[in-house]
Amino acid sequence: MTKLETATHISLIALCCLAGGLLIEQRFFRAPETQPGPARTLVGREVQLPGADWHAAPISVLLQISSTCPYCNASMPFYQQLMAVRQARTAKVPVIVASTDAVAIMRKHLEDEQVTVDKVLHSRPDVFAAVTPTVYIVDSHGVVQRAFVGKLDAAGEKELLAIVERGRV
Repeated sequence: MTKLETATHISLIALCCLAGGLLIEQRFFRAPETQPGPARTLVGREVQLPGADWHAAPISVLLQISSTCPYCNASMPFYQQLMAVRQARTAKVPVIVASTDAVAIMRKHLEDEQVTVDKVLHSRPDVFAAVTPTVYIVDSHGVVQRAFVGKLDAAGEKELLAIVERGRV
């Protein structure tokens, strides 16, 4: 073999090892924040959240966030945009925040981030998915119609904003 052929074979072997390693890392070592499984299990289920009035509107937006969650904090500009879209509607879609944080802490955090919501409620960790942030679209019967898990990409943000603009799923 020539030196060029040897170098080519070594490069191909290294490239295959790198690709295999990336596939294994993606499959087995993915962070739990990117796994949407827990939220999907709630679609179609009734949400039991004391203090939430699901009958107030055809749909409600339920944000499951935490003041210490980096993905929640990175999503705050989107939540500001969501609230602006909601304010522009004549029939407003209620936005409720559910958090394992104390209500006063979450209210202060939202105030600091300039995100104004209708209600902040405390929830037990076992009520929802363990993944934050998660956005649920809940119908007037308290049944989850749609769930958005983690920090949304542009397509997810656009879809959620469209639902709020329409006032229905």
